[in-house]
Amino acid sequence: MKQSILLLILILIPALPARATPPPPAPPSDIAAWRQALARPHAPREIILATTSSRLLTPADPQLALLPAPATLLGAIPQLGLARYWVQGDLASVLAALNRRPDVAFAEPNYLLTPDFNPNDPYYQNYAANDSIPYGGYLNRINISQAWDITVGRPEIIVAVIDSGIDLDHEDIKEALWTNPNEIPDNQIDDDHNGLVDDVYGWNFAADDNNVDDWFGHGSHVAGIIAARMNNGKGIAGIAPKVRLMALGIFSPPGFGTYADEIKAILYAVDNGARVINLSLGSNSYSRGEQMAVEYAVQHGVVVVAAAGNNGRDIYHWPAAHAAAIAVGATTATDTIVGFSNRGDFLDVVAPGLAIWSLRMGGGYRTMDGTSMATPHVAGLAALILSRNPTLSPTRVREIIQNTAADLGAPGYDTTYGYGRIDAYAALQATPPYTGTFPNLTPTWPPTQIWPPLCENITPDGDFEISGSWVLSGTAAITDAIAASGARALFLAGQPDQQGSATRQLSLPSDTTSATLTFSIHIENDDRNLGDDPTDPGRDHLRAWFRTSDGQPLLELLRAGNAEYDLAAGLPWDRYLHVLSADEIALLRQQGSFQIWLYADNGPDPAATRFFIDDLRFCVTHRPLHLPLIFNSAP
Repeated sequence: MKQSILLLILILIPALPARATPPPPAPPSDIAAWRQALARPHAPREIILATTSSRLLTPADPQLALLPAPATLLGAIPQLGLARYWVQGDLASVLAALNRRPDVAFAEPNYLLTPDFNPNDPYYQNYAANDSIPYGGYLNRINISQAWDITVGRPEIIVAVIDSGIDLDHEDIKEALWTNPNEIPDNQIDDDHNGLVDDVYGWNFAADDNNVDDWFGHGSHVAGIIAARMNNGKGIAGIAPKVRLMALGIFSPPGFGTYADEIKAILYAVDNGARVINLSLGSNSYSRGEQMAVEYAVQHGVVVVAAAGNNGRDIYHWPAAHAAAIAVGATTATDTIVGFSNRGDFLDVVAPGLAIWSLRMGGGYRTMDGTSMATPHVAGLAALILSRNPTLSPTRVREIIQNTAADLGAPGYDTTYGYGRIDAYAALQATPPYTGTFPNLTPTWPPTQIWPPLCENITPDGDFEISGSWVLSGTAAITDAIAASGARALFLAGQPDQQGSATRQLSLPSDTTSATLTFSIHIENDDRNLGDDPTDPGRDHLRAWFRTSDGQPLLELLRAGNAEYDLAAGLPWDRYLHVLSADEIALLRQQGSFQIWLYADNGPDPAATRFFIDDLRFCVTHRPLHLPLIFNSAP
C-alpha cells in the first residue's frame, strides 16, 4: 500500500500581511496540461483554491459561483487563504477553467505525498501483488494498492460472512471480528432478547447454537479475502482490512445448507447492523423466500453480493440471480474468464477467482478457486465504498462498482463478464466523500420475527399424518417410506414420464398481520441432466405455488430440479422458508380462498428422480386482542 498524507500547504511563506509579495505565476490554463499534471498522485476530485482577494470561500459565500462545477467545501487553511474542495465534473476541465479567471490566484489538484511502500504481508507481496509468477498479481488488476491510498475501510462498516463460520483464532482475522454490543459473553442469558443466547460473534443457524468457529474452511478463506489485517507482517492483506466481520454459519457436514438457515442468517445480519452481506454460496433452484430476504436486506440499506456459481455455463444461480443482489463471476489474474464461472444475463461484474490466497482453517494460508473467491473481492470493495461514504444506498454502491469496472470481452455489457472486472481505485475515485461526522449505523427498525407470537398454524395436516384436505392427482401419494416429521410424507412423480400434484384450499383470516410458510424437501436423484432453460435446473422439476381457488397462478414459491448439485441422492431434508410481505398477505386476503399447489414431473429420460415434501406449516398471526382494563376500586 502507498500510505498517503494530503499535502494541503504547498508553499511556505513568511509571516507577512496577506499578498505582501507578488503571487506566484498562474498554473497552466489549458486542459491538456492539466490532464498531464493529473497523472501525478492526487486526492480524487479534490482541488486547492485561492482567490486573488485572499477571501476564503465558505458554503454560503456567493463566490462559490466562480467554481465551474458543483463543489463541496472539505476544509481550509485560513492563514493562507486556501480552501480545499471536492468537485464534480471533469477535474482537468474544472482546473483549466478556474485558472483562466482573473479572480483566482491559483487552483490545483490536492496532490498526495506518498512514501511509496506496500503492505508487509508476505503473501500479498509474493503472490497477490506479484505479476511475475503464474496466477500472481491478481490484486494489481483491480488497482487495490491505489485504492488503499484513499481508504482501507472503517471498523464501523460490518460485513456479514454467511458461510461455514470463521476461524476465530486465526492470526490474520481474529482482530477483525464483530462482537455483539448488546450481548454479555458466556453468561448463558439472551441479553439482547433476540431469542439467541450468547450470540457474541454471530450465530450458527445450521447447528442452532452460538459456535461460529469454522469447521469446513470455506468461510475462513472468504473472510480473509475481505478483511485480513494489513501490515501485521502475516499472511495476506484483505480488500478492506479495517472493516469488521460478522460470522454466520449455515452449513452442516458434509457441506450443505438449507434455504431456511440462509434466510434466517440474512435477516440476522440486517437486523444487527451489517452493511454488506457476502454470499459465496447458492444453488440453481429459485426460492421466493430467499428473494424476499435479499430484498429485505437491500430495502434496509445493506449491499448483498453473491457468487454467480461454478457450473461453467449459461445457467441462473441464486441468490446471485435475484435482481437485488450483485452477481459476481470469476476471472484469472490476466483478466480472462475462468472456465467454471457461470454466464448469463443475471451477471453483474467479475473479479479474481483463480488461485486466490487466503486463510487456511486452523492456521496458515492456502489457495482456493471459485466464484466463491471472486465474491468477497466485490464485497470488500463495497465495504471500502461505504467506508468513504456511509450514506450511499445499495443501488448507488452497485452503480459505482458497475460503472467503474474495466470492460472486458465484447464492448459494453455482455453475459460473460457483465459490466467488467472491478476496479477498486476507479470505484473509490467515483465515490463522493462524506465530510460530516460518521453516522451511527445501528439499526433503528425492530428485528424480524420468523415465527411471530401467538402464531396459528392453518395447515394442521401439513405433516401428512392425517388425510382428507389434500387433493392428489397423477403420480402422488402419502408414503411411510420416509419422513421429515412423524411417520409419513408426500411423494410426487418418481419414474420417467410421470407427474403428480397435491393441492390444498386455504384462506387467511381477515385480520392477519403476519404469516410464515415453511416445508421440508427431499430429492432422491438418479438423474443429473440439465435442461435447456437457464432459469430452470434440470429436466425433472419440483414446483410450489400459491394459486387462485380455480388454479390460476398467484405467487411462485419454489422452482427446483434434478440437476441441482446440492440436491443429490442422500441429502438430508432441506427446509424452505418464506416470511410473507405485507403486499403478499394483502394479495392472499383479497382472494378469499386460494390454493397451495405442490407439483413434480419427470422427463422422458430413463433415470428416476423421486420428490418428497413434508412438515408443511403455514403460520399466521392475528391482530392483538385488546382487553379492557379492570381497575380495583376501594370500598
